[in-house]
Amino acid sequence: MRALFLPLLLLFSAGPAGAFLFGGAQEEKAAVGLAQMRSAFEAGDCASVLKLSETFLNEKPPLAMRGEAYGYIGRCYESAGSADKAISLYTLALGFYPENILFASRLALIYDQAGFPEKAAPLFLKVLAVKTDDLEANLGLARAYASLGFLSRAKDFYSRTVILQNFLDAVALKEYALCMLRKRDWPEALFIAKMGAQAAPRSAFWPLVEARVSAGQGNYYKALSAVEAAILLEPSRQLRLERSLYLLLGGLPGRAADAADSELAADGKDPLASAVKGMALYSLGQKSEAAPYFLAARCGGPFTAKIAGAFLPAGGAEGACKK
Repeated sequence: MRALFLPLLLLFSAGPAGAFLFGGAQEEKAAVGLAQMRSAFEAGDCASVLKLSETFLNEKPPLAMRGEAYGYIGRCYESAGSADKAISLYTLALGFYPENILFASRLALIYDQAGFPEKAAPLFLKVLAVKTDDLEANLGLARAYASLGFLSRAKDFYSRTVILQNFLDAVALKEYALCMLRKRDWPEALFIAKMGAQAAPRSAFWPLVEARVSAGQGNYYKALSAVEAAILLEPSRQLRLERSLYLLLGGLPGRAADAADSELAADGKDPLASAVKGMALYSLGQKSEAAPYFLAARCGGPFTAKIAGAFLPAGGAEGACKK
């Protein structure tokens, strides 16, 4: 009897054992493929990663292995400039791994860079719900909110970002300062300007921020002093023209006209210099002399065209501009 049952026992156990052995071999093969992809990715060889991925995914590897592979494939799509493929892959991956913040983070960054902050913001929030000190997510969410015009929310996440960076990253500090200027949050803009100046004392950007804060508060003499400090650090036409505006707004039209003349001597068609010169002459009561400068200013961008339209008679700002 025992001799009869032994072959039957072996027969019944052969099926599951064989299946187990086959599955183990298949999983082992997938593990080798994943290791090859990992090595290629770490070596920066995305062509090999994408080539290996085809064989790897055809083997139907376990879900955990696929998740790691999706991370390599997605970032290689990004490196290749295939944003659409990366978006499709990360969206698919998020369906399988909703708690994996790598996929949410990468997808959010792509959307933010592509100009879709409304899609990026909830994904960055998803990352921060898991990891509150994630630097990329804090900065990305600040940028997304700033793009959407939610400046108070942007302030919160810019603040977290620069604190995490110990106020050392010039790019984030500049973005934060510009956001606060848009928000007209003068105290915060000044605070960031001081921190930025400590990190980069030779940068003209920080006294320029101080100048714009003072101008926003109506203190044009203080703005003039700050923009002159910026010019000393980094002379530029743009800064000199901004200085001429502060001279004009500060009630010094004669000096503003002279400053505009200096720039017009270098480029007689400069629309902003023309606008400043026109406004200075107008302030001095020389309206007819101002008109040609407003006509020149109308061919600039929206800002100078709007100024020209305010000073020229009805219909005077119309007509073609010579290129």
